[in-house]
Amino acid sequence: MEPESKYDRIIDASLALFAERGFDATTIPMIAEKANVGAGTIYRYFDSKEDLVNVLFQQSVKRFMKKLKKGYPAHSGCVYEQFQHIFRSLFKFSQENVDALYFLEIDKTAHYLTEKSREILNELLDFIYLFFEKGKLANMIRSLPSHILSAIVFGIFVNIQKLVRAGEIQIPCELIEEIEESSWNAIKRHS
Repeated sequence: MEPESKYDRIIDASLALFAERGFDATTIPMIAEKANVGAGTIYRYFDSKEDLVNVLFQQSVKRFMKKLKKGYPAHSGCVYEQFQHIFRSLFKFSQENVDALYFLEIDKTAHYLTEKSREILNELLDFIYLFFEKGKLANMIRSLPSHILSAIVFGIFVNIQKLVRAGEIQIPCELIEEIEESSWNAIKRHS
C-alpha cells in the first residue's frame, strides 16, 4: 500500500480539526502537527487557512451533490420517494465523510468563504429548495419557506450526527429509519 501523501495528510487533518474545533479555533500549526508536516509545507499547497478551508468546503459540497444527484428520482411524482432519496443520500454521505458533514452546515455568509464557494453552495441549496417548492405545489409539504424546511431536516440530522460523534448514541439502521420518518412528518402537510 502506498503511503499517504503530505497533501492527503493535510486534507485529512484539516477536515478533522475544522469539524472538531471550527474554522476560527483551528490554526495552521495545529493542522501541521496533526498532519505530521511542517507549517511551511501547508503553504506550498495553500496560500492561507482561508484557501484551505475553501478547497475543503468546495470538495465536500461537490461530493454531497454528486451523491444526491446519483439515482435521484426527478421524474417520479412521489414527493416522499424524493425525500427518502435526499435523506438517505445525506445519511450515506455522513457515513462515508463524517468530518465533511461539518461543511454542509456552514453558513453561506461565513467571512472566510469565497464567491466560488458560495456559488457551489447555492447550487446545492437550489437543488434542495426546488424539491421543497415542488412538494409544496403538490400539496405534500408544509407551506413554510424552503430554507426553514431545510433547516428542520438538516438540523435534525446534523445534531444527531453530533451525538453519534460524541459517543452519546449509536445509529443503527432502524433508528435512522425512524429519524427519516420523523423528519418527513415534521415537514409534510397534514390534512
